[in-house]
Amino acid sequence: TWNVGLDLNLFNNRLYIGAEYYISNTNNLLVQKQLGEEYGLKYYWSNEGKLGNKGYNINFNARLIDNKSWKVNAGASVGHYKNEVKALGNDAFANSLFGGEVLTAIGQPLGVFYGYKTLGVFATSQEAEQAHLAVVSETGAKTYFGAGDIHFAEVKQDGIIDENDRQVIGNPNPDVFGNFRFNLQYKAFSLAAVFTYSIGNDVYNALRARLESGSSLNNQTPNLLNRWTADGQATNVPRATYADPMGNARFSDRWIENASFLKLKQLMASYTLPIKPKFIQGASVWVAVGNVFTLTKYLGSDPEFCYGNNLLYQGIDAGLVPSTRSYNIGIKLNL
Repeated sequence: TWNVGLDLNLFNNRLYIGAEYYISNTNNLLVQKQLGEEYGLKYYWSNEGKLGNKGYNINFNARLIDNKSWKVNAGASVGHYKNEVKALGNDAFANSLFGGEVLTAIGQPLGVFYGYKTLGVFATSQEAEQAHLAVVSETGAKTYFGAGDIHFAEVKQDGIIDENDRQVIGNPNPDVFGNFRFNLQYKAFSLAAVFTYSIGNDVYNALRARLESGSSLNNQTPNLLNRWTADGQATNVPRATYADPMGNARFSDRWIENASFLKLKQLMASYTLPIKPKFIQGASVWVAVGNVFTLTKYLGSDPEFCYGNNLLYQGIDAGLVPSTRSYNIGIKLNL
C-alpha cells in the first residue's frame, strides 16, 4: 500500500485543503478450488487471489465569516475508489444471495450483480412473435414468450433465454461519496448541519423482488396493479402467472435500482448560557435531530443500509429496518 497526500492552509488559515491518493494491492487471497472425486473432498483452499484498490479523498474547510458577532464555517469532502479482481486461480464464479447472484471475475469490481438485462414487456403477441424467444424445460421442450412476458436481452444469439444470457447488470460501488457541513454562530447561538451523499451506486432490492414477483399467493405491493392484463397494454410490469413458468421474476435489472442519495444526517442547535459560576468555565444547552430527511429515487425504505460486513453483501437490500429519526436534548458544562 502506498499513498501520497497534500495539506494546504491558505489565506491566514481561512481555507484548508487536504487531498490523498492511494493504491493498495492485496495478494494471496483465499480462493476455493474444486477437487476431483478421488480425493474424497469437493473443494480446497488456495492462496491465488489478487485484488487491487485505488482511489482518492479530498477535504475542504473554510472560515467564511469570522468577526465578533458572526462566525460561519463550511466544509465538504468527496471520495472515490475503484477495486478490481486481478487474479483468481480459476474461472469466474457467482454466489447466490437472496435470490440474486454476485459475480467474482478477473477485471471486474467486487460485488457486481450478475443476471439478465431486460428490454421491457411484450405489449402484443406480434411483438413476442417477432422476438421469437423461448425457454427450454428439463425435458427439452420449448415454450415461447408471449404478450405480457418480459423481453430479456440475448447474449448468446440462439433464440433461447438461459444462463448463457446472464451479464453484469449493476455495480454497488459508488462513483463518488462524501459529505458537506456548515456551522453558523451568532453571538451565543449556533446552528450546525451535516449532509452525506452517495452517487452512482446500484442496489439489488431483494425485498421488492419478493413482493412484486407476481408468481405466488403471497401479498404483493400495489405496483402489481400495473401488471399486463390485455393485448396492446404498455407497461413495465409483466403478467402475473402462478409459479412463473417463463421466469419473468428471475434475477434481472428489473430489481436493480440506482440508490444515489442526499441525506441530512444531523441538525444541531445550541445556546451558550450567559452565566459563568466560579466552578465552571461555561454552560450551554443543545438540541439535535438525527436522520432528518433523505432525497433519493430509490424505491426501498432507506438507500443507506448494511446487511453485513461481507463484501458480497454490499448493495443488497434484504428488508432491514430503516434508519429512524432521533431527537436529543442536553446540557453541556465546561469544567
